[in-house]
Amino acid sequence: MRLHRFYVDKPITDETFDVNDRDLIAQWRSVFRYNVGSQVVLFDGSGVDYLCMITSLRNLGATVSIIKKDNFELVVEKATELWVLHIVPILCDRSEKKNINMERLQKIAIESSEQSGRGDVPVIHEIINLSMLLMSKSPFDIMPKEKIVLQLNSRYIGDFLEKQPLEASSGRMTKLAVFIGPEGGWSDNELKDFALHNIPSVSLGHQILRTETASIAVSSLLLL
Repeated sequence: MRLHRFYVDKPITDETFDVNDRDLIAQWRSVFRYNVGSQVVLFDGSGVDYLCMITSLRNLGATVSIIKKDNFELVVEKATELWVLHIVPILCDRSEKKNINMERLQKIAIESSEQSGRGDVPVIHEIINLSMLLMSKSPFDIMPKEKIVLQLNSRYIGDFLEKQPLEASSGRMTKLAVFIGPEGGWSDNELKDFALHNIPSVSLGHQILRTETASIAVSSLLLL
């Protein structure tokens, strides 16, 4: 089901807040037939979209609560929209999450493909330890030859991409695997493993980005 997006004229600063725009409330009730439990996307002009659930709906106002999305679910959703072909969740030394809901992630990928007009669905692989992924080809024969790892204080990714060969048919770069680390960053041993396998380090700049932000940013760069 498609989620509709609405503007609210006051800053969204709390997880639960009131919406008092009478025209918007009338639209929710009469046009969209929303009720308690309905989900909407709200934005306040700050550049951020908020997935919200209506917890109270009255004639003159409503109360909504922000739904906190699982970070990896957000990665799958946006990577699908940006035409990533394979998503491989990896266990790192500093990973906080040790398991994932494959069924839910697959559902998110399918819905994102439908909404973005994509003709296929990315393959979401089972979670695997990073060291095992680097040492073994199977079951990841799809791993392309070209690989990079995101690491702060490395050369800018744009400089790396400029020197990569392009496919004659599309004019785009050949397939590329990007390793994106957990919130705490890569451990020293993991960085040594990348170097041992001749995987170069690149960065998105001097900013320290959250894992999901870095995933979206690098996918956007590769799409362009």
